[in-house]
Amino acid sequence: MSGTEDLTRTSAYWDSHVTQIYENRAEWLAHPLVKERLARLRGGQSLEDWVIGRYLRGRRIARAIGVGCGVASFELGLLELGAVERIDLYDVSQVALDTAMDTARARGVAERVRVFRQDINRVTLPPNTYDLVTFISSLHHVADLEGVLRRINGALTPQGLFFASEYVGPDRFGYPEHDTAFAKRLYRVLDPSLRSPWPELPQPNPADVEAADPTESIHSSDILAAVERIFNGIEVTPLGRALTFILWWGLNHDALYETEQGRDLVNVILDLDDALIAAGQLPNYFSYIVARKRAGRSIDGQGCGADGV
Repeated sequence: MSGTEDLTRTSAYWDSHVTQIYENRAEWLAHPLVKERLARLRGGQSLEDWVIGRYLRGRRIARAIGVGCGVASFELGLLELGAVERIDLYDVSQVALDTAMDTARARGVAERVRVFRQDINRVTLPPNTYDLVTFISSLHHVADLEGVLRRINGALTPQGLFFASEYVGPDRFGYPEHDTAFAKRLYRVLDPSLRSPWPELPQPNPADVEAADPTESIHSSDILAAVERIFNGIEVTPLGRALTFILWWGLNHDALYETEQGRDLVNVILDLDDALIAAGQLPNYFSYIVARKRAGRSIDGQGCGADGV
């Protein structure tokens, strides 16, 4: 299948899904108890305030780029808080970009935002231009992972900062048996009201994942290594959530929101997840990744292009 066909399918998929991610009960990130745990890792701060306080430290970003931005909640938050002066937003979904611009207008920051419906795998970026690049749950969709990261490194200013909040687990959700064993046993003993009607834990089929969105988790397992190869000053904050992510597919999502038993189960899963990862029984599936520009890195001979940048 051609790259153009893949992009068309990916764009269509996200046009219909992008605004549902943080409201859809089937998405583990949407649950308030999950959000609470993630905030606890940040000392109770929002992601925007955490990044501003921990990494920007009062520095005002003149120009930023949000790659695979979706509806750009995080990026627009940085603008609204005054941490960023101007931002360019890239995504393959026109619906997502339109939603982002509607939000920007409502918040009074639209004049500081530019949007581009483009495939980042094919975008040429101007060198030494951006003080900040963000990937919020989007880097695992990049097919040309090495090439894009090299171009991003080249597009950063000398003091530029790379920030990603990412899934770094198995490609296409092809979990190894070792990772799923505990989740499968736990699923079997759950009260039937808390799980799906199937006797065994449903698991994604990598072929089906690819068919729905050819970019989904295409090189997710190589993200951390690729960032380390290309950037300097790498700092990784593990978020864990392997058991949570694997098990969530098979749960009765309404029960997790609407019943005390369901909410208790969410807390139990999160506690078990933390314990199993701390004991080395499960790997880390999600991370915040921060890195700095590495001077002298090749950007594949690409400089300023005709992409409206």
